[in-house]
Amino acid sequence: MIEVEVKAHAGNFNDVEVKLNEIRAEMIGLEHQKDVYFNAPDRDFAETDEALRIREIPDTSGKRIILTYKGAKMDEVSKTRKEIEVDVSDTENMASILENLGFRAAATVEKKRIIYKFKESIISLDEVLNVGKFIEIEREAREGEDFSQARDEIFELFKKLGIEDGFERRSYLELMGVH
Repeated sequence: MIEVEVKAHAGNFNDVEVKLNEIRAEMIGLEHQKDVYFNAPDRDFAETDEALRIREIPDTSGKRIILTYKGAKMDEVSKTRKEIEVDVSDTENMASILENLGFRAAATVEKKRIIYKFKESIISLDEVLNVGKFIEIEREAREGEDFSQARDEIFELFKKLGIEDGFERRSYLELMGVH
């Protein structure tokens, strides 16, 4: 799957939430996410523009744990990239497997996320600890499919939300100064 994503800085979420209500976006969740990022033993993901993380999302049944690989960005204006996710049941054992294979924990990113759905897009209002507030809009494209239309629709949705600048291609890790 290809994740087509664009992120922008946000001063506050109040104006955006008003616009989300005006366009009838549906709020679908509130999450506190804890992401532990790993670096490979044979290459530096900061240099190859890849990412490998374990994400914990507490929920009513305990917590959801997702191992995610993200490939290098595929264009110069968005964060479009190949993404592979798998649910795992045990954060500590998954981290131990990765560490035994030579991967090393590089950083932890924690954020509060308010999630909306509008048509094919997921809109996240992220408050990232020690980094700031951001709005991410993402949607999926199939591998081999031209993702430029999805990317253009995301930028149009940003315009509907009153956001036309402040776009950010760097990851939260990069914004934290982790290399």
